[in-house]
Amino acid sequence: MRRIPRPGVVAVAGLASLANGFALVVHIVGGLPLGALLAIVWSIALVAIAAMGAVGGPSIRATLVRTVGVGLVVGLAATLLYDATKAFLSVLDPSPYDPFETTRVFGRILIGADASPTAVTIVGWAFHLMNGSTFAIAFAALFARGGQIGLLRGLATGIGWGIFLETFQLILYPGWLSIGFLDEFRRISFLSHIVFGAILGLFVPAGLRWARRRMARNESGAR
Repeated sequence: MRRIPRPGVVAVAGLASLANGFALVVHIVGGLPLGALLAIVWSIALVAIAAMGAVGGPSIRATLVRTVGVGLVVGLAATLLYDATKAFLSVLDPSPYDPFETTRVFGRILIGADASPTAVTIVGWAFHLMNGSTFAIAFAALFARGGQIGLLRGLATGIGWGIFLETFQLILYPGWLSIGFLDEFRRISFLSHIVFGAILGLFVPAGLRWARRRMARNESGAR
């Protein structure tokens, strides 16, 4: 069986990892249940990734594991720094704008407004962290080129990815959430996405290079 070229397989994984974002956009625009959408799109995404790995062979599966692993780790760190940036900027802003209300909205949508506040908070934050991690995996798969990009290009591409995500958020969130403090939302969200993208651009390519070297050393040591 002819193997699918590696960049194509990784690109499929990158597009599949956007399942969370796709489900959220469809929910906001079409009003369909977010939980059901997540179940459907992630089922399709995981089947697509598994199929690509099965067809691609061991080396491509190793590339997929590196890409997903580095994207996940860096994505979690970048998301937490994104949140820390929002918290810091909101303290500096004199308005009562709460930059973390969106996470509670996610929780209420997924498990219902009648659920306990603790459960709503946990589910909302879990979905938020999953969003950041999967967006990072998509960046790693679609733009990092296995780590074969330089520092400046990685930084520029990461910031561009952050601005792209910010653009979608600015288009969708104000009307969906009826945000009252729109100027504060724009400022805090924009700067936080710059931080998020910069972290991805700096550390995803470096992480992929490190993972590739480590795997090569392990393979040479096993011979």
